[in-house]
Amino acid sequence: MEYSININKAAIDGLSKHDILKDVVKDPNFQPKGILSAEFNSSNSTVAMGNTLSVEATASKPQVQFILNDSVKDINEDDHFTLVMTDPDAPSRTDKKWSEFCHYVETNIKLDGFARDSEFLASEISNGHEMMPYKGPGPPKGTGPHRYVLLFYKQTPGVTLTKVKDRPNWGYGQPAVGVHKWASENKLSLLAVNFFFAETK
Repeated sequence: MEYSININKAAIDGLSKHDILKDVVKDPNFQPKGILSAEFNSSNSTVAMGNTLSVEATASKPQVQFILNDSVKDINEDDHFTLVMTDPDAPSRTDKKWSEFCHYVETNIKLDGFARDSEFLASEISNGHEMMPYKGPGPPKGTGPHRYVLLFYKQTPGVTLTKVKDRPNWGYGQPAVGVHKWASENKLSLLAVNFFFAETK
């Protein structure tokens, strides 16, 4: 249990330091219920809570795994989940006219292959419905490092998710609006977050 608490603290520290809680999650009191790991297999590049990856290395969608803290009891194999990737820095950190930019939405995910050990429940994320196809990072040249944020949600049973209408502003037509508004409208519960930086120099 102490190990999972330390991991959660490290995650929160990273999300706070780079303003992910403020700009994307929009909940300063968010507590992760597990670890969202992601790797771009074509380049063997792992997303590590704020590391920098190249645009080329992240061109194809990553393989993702969710590791649930075993103290969480309200998640089971019958639940469905949603995975997204969003860019709050489009076209730049100071210009939010396209922010957030929706890079990926996969819904109705089933957690297959649960494997328990003393503290964690791990599962590959697969077999979902691709609502918005993956679009790799393409930050405009000279706009500095962009934050690319992966978020993993639990869906509420019986709620049919609304389609994301467009990539810029997640279709809402309002700067700095994105996944939080869409997730709130669709009664999604945030479980875990990870992110990386990419830049075109």
